[in-house]
Amino acid sequence: MKILLVDILRTSLEEVWPSAEHSLGLMYLAASLKKEFGAEVDINIWTNVSKPKHTDSDRIEIVNKLIDYSPDIVGIRSLSIGKDHFHFTAQTVKEWNPGCFLVAGGPYPTDSPEDCLKSGYTDCVVIGEGELTLNELVKRLSKKTNWKNIHGIAYTENNIVYKTSPRHLIGDLDSIPMPDYTLIDFERFSNRFLTFTSKISKPHANIMTTRGCPYRCAYCHNILGKNFRARTAENVLDEIRFIHDTYGITDFQIIDDIFNLDIIRAKKICDMIINSGMKLTLSFPNGIRGDKADNELIDKMAEAGTRFISYAVETASHRLQKLIQKNLNLDKIFKAIEYSSKTGIITRGFFMIGFPTETEEEVVQTIEFAKASSLCGATFFTVVYFPGTELYKLAQSLGYFNNTEYDVQRDYVNVGEGPYDFSLETLTELKKKAIKEFAFTKERVESALRLLPGYFTQREIDGFFMAYVVSSRASFNEVNDETAGRILKRYFAVAEKFSKKSEFYV
Repeated sequence: MKILLVDILRTSLEEVWPSAEHSLGLMYLAASLKKEFGAEVDINIWTNVSKPKHTDSDRIEIVNKLIDYSPDIVGIRSLSIGKDHFHFTAQTVKEWNPGCFLVAGGPYPTDSPEDCLKSGYTDCVVIGEGELTLNELVKRLSKKTNWKNIHGIAYTENNIVYKTSPRHLIGDLDSIPMPDYTLIDFERFSNRFLTFTSKISKPHANIMTTRGCPYRCAYCHNILGKNFRARTAENVLDEIRFIHDTYGITDFQIIDDIFNLDIIRAKKICDMIINSGMKLTLSFPNGIRGDKADNELIDKMAEAGTRFISYAVETASHRLQKLIQKNLNLDKIFKAIEYSSKTGIITRGFFMIGFPTETEEEVVQTIEFAKASSLCGATFFTVVYFPGTELYKLAQSLGYFNNTEYDVQRDYVNVGEGPYDFSLETLTELKKKAIKEFAFTKERVESALRLLPGYFTQREIDGFFMAYVVSSRASFNEVNDETAGRILKRYFAVAEKFSKKSEFYV
């Protein structure tokens, strides 16, 4: 049986360098299928990077892939931002061969199985964690037996959507086979796409050491459950050493949601890397839980090779921290950022504006927190209310999104309507204010120029500054700091050329 696993990666912007990573989740699924079925299955992973307004070329590319490989089963993984391209791909598959079984998984199908199934092109949705469910589905399909009572799926019958009982999560993560690296091309993702840390130039690998997060952040998807499950330190080191020794990879992104929840285990992983003799470069682009990072952990992370950490603050409003159920200790994360910066680690802050009932004063409070911090960089996202999340339900309770379909494909960087306590125009100005006041200062620019060369190339450093210039939508004469203006002047000149060609907003 031939199985094609497709990862849809969609960028909504025409004039930016697209961000794409090799498909770790599909690599796990492939490894699990091979362990279960051996030579009975032939598996191919394909990452489909799509931009808007490329329908004709996308269709040709998809059909050519289908003709070349001729799969019996196509599995599609998609984020919510790629929902339109998901349906387009599913339609193309079924027009190519109506008998090809199409299964969907990932954030969009898990959050919105009904929407995923409505077009009629998808046969089955795998909800949540996929290894055991997909294995059972393939087994039933190969034997031509009933698959509609498998736990953890959704499907349609007579135009009615049915969901089966949820599947139990995998408790022992060490029992899951290592992701199948034979099915990806490390080089394909070098010098072509941005990584999670906005690097371009170097082959790297992504590692996930935990699944599930016990916190109840209202804006978060619930793909892997709320029970924290962790691989042993020994199992993590085995994977890192295999990739290092087999492929010569030394650059690793740890993409856990909450790597340091078990701080003793996190420190042990760092110690084992330090003692391994491997000279690695580590980054934590998804972030660590900043109020659980003590100085000892940060020291060990730095000694193990960590050069980049994201800290997800989201909001500096204590009221909103409670409302969104993140309940972050702002004093502790502020100190963790400061200590990380002192060790020479590049720190990036994640902030969100446009929460339900958020006031203009609370946005300013968040901006002031960022400005006062030791962060090297910061990203000010605008809130996206994804269907299926508690935040979306909260917005609906406040009278939003009940009568019209909410556009989940506008991504985090563009402003949109929401139940915040000010106008859309004010949100636009607040985002501009945040970037200008955080990034366009002598202290911040000089800090970036001091720290970034330890991890980024000059090409990537240029991208770091360009992102601020174009996303601020500011003109050069709005930079009041003489030193910052002197350094940033050439980036404003480039941004001006782009803005005359088309919209360019990151």
